[in-house]
Amino acid sequence: MEFYFILSSITVLFFILLGIKELFNKKQKEKFCVVCASVTITWIALLVLSFLNLFNDKILIGILMGHTSLGLFYIFESKVREELKIFRLPILLSFISAIYFILEGFDQISSFILAGLWILFGLVYLFRNSKSKSFVNKLIACCRNW
Repeated sequence: MEFYFILSSITVLFFILLGIKELFNKKQKEKFCVVCASVTITWIALLVLSFLNLFNDKILIGILMGHTSLGLFYIFESKVREELKIFRLPILLSFISAIYFILEGFDQISSFILAGLWILFGLVYLFRNSKSKSFVNKLIACCRNW
């Protein structure tokens, strides 16, 4: 499939979903992102086609999946308490890793690095009120201003 066909498909899906969104109640309309849904449906369809050996552009699938993962990251960022925002980096890298694992297969070394990162940030979170508080506060401030 050509790139222009994919762009056209996302555009058509956008307008179809925009029309469907009008059937939702006000609260559902506020939560439904037509652009996000259009891109997500497209990469899911392309991923299925890829598994069936009918589409082979993993770069394009990865770009579209990245859009979805960044959207999920922004949802996380907007919904969690301020103190949990220290986990921004592990969350983002987990999303990126999930995309890589889906497209290229599981990578044990990367998963160990990711687990280590989660453990490190978990320990920082647990000890945020201890004597090492100034380091933790600097780390949280860095993540807050990211």
